[in-house]
Amino acid sequence: MLQYNKLMKRYGFLDKEQIYRVLNKVRDAFLAAKGGEEVEEVMSALLTFDERMKVGRRVQIAEMLKSGCSHEEIVQELKVGKSTVALVNRLIEEHPKGYELVLRRGKKVEEEYMNKRYKEVGGSEMIFKRREYSGIRRKDIKR
Repeated sequence: MLQYNKLMKRYGFLDKEQIYRVLNKVRDAFLAAKGGEEVEEVMSALLTFDERMKVGRRVQIAEMLKSGCSHEEIVQELKVGKSTVALVNRLIEEHPKGYELVLRRGKKVEEEYMNKRYKEVGGSEMIFKRREYSGIRRKDIKR
């Protein structure tokens, strides 16, 4: 609640309708993307590299928290502050469905990418076929 009050102080000049309008614009911007390529375009257009890194680090922290790692282990491994880990932990508690969705879809994409990144090449008479990189990227995987 303290964080919310601090934010509202920063944006206190906006009324409720203006706040909803702004947040709807953010939602609409992300929903405009239909695949990995477009998601990357939208993220690059709207977020600085630092903002993208912060979001990505939050996802990494959430993955580690969900896998049972302690706060101290996360701080040591990811070189993040204790307050960042505590923030992500609180956000997971407040919005479990959101993080679950992100983590579940991320796992699905990673599994599909790992299955498709190499293809076996060689004629039917070859006993040992060659594995060749298929050229697929994570952003090519359908969501």
